[in-house]
Amino acid sequence: MILGYYLQGQDNDSFLNADLYEKNISECLDFVRNREKYINKDFKVKRTKYDFSYTYDGALIVSQRFKDFCENNKLKEIEFYQLKNQQDYYLFKVKKTIDFDVDRRNTRFLEFNESCNEYNEVVGATPVYLRENRQIEIGFYRTNIEFGRGYEKSPLILVDSETFKLIKEEKFKGLYGEKILDKYDWEK
Repeated sequence: MILGYYLQGQDNDSFLNADLYEKNISECLDFVRNREKYINKDFKVKRTKYDFSYTYDGALIVSQRFKDFCENNKLKEIEFYQLKNQQDYYLFKVKKTIDFDVDRRNTRFLEFNESCNEYNEVVGATPVYLRENRQIEIGFYRTNIEFGRGYEKSPLILVDSETFKLIKEEKFKGLYGEKILDKYDWEK
């Protein structure tokens, strides 16, 4: 059974905050959790052909068209932070969380940092396994785990099947989805 979809995007060849490049999680945890506070007035997305894309440091950037779609479909608990130099682009933030099943997925947590109580690196995000093996309710969700390394860590963005169908009809550039299943073929 399909539980929902994991949304993925192209890289837009940009850094939201290049000063944090290769920083340890203890030096950039606030950035990872609150990227909206770090939108530099000089920041510009280099590849503007995408409606849904990521910076090298894990910031999800969406177009005005994607924002309009979300507003027209009355999708809740999401936030848009307008880029100062490109008014048709936004940092996209999802507020609702969903529990990722790190045990079933065999997710690995590397380099624990005592100063911030976080792991510098988390690997093993896909395929997506959810703690509750049921269909995702309408809307966008972020995983309770941020994946990646240091400054680039970010949650997975998930969506229900009905909303994904609407997203697909819009043919947003750069956005694609991967099915989240209740059970994968290799599971017995």
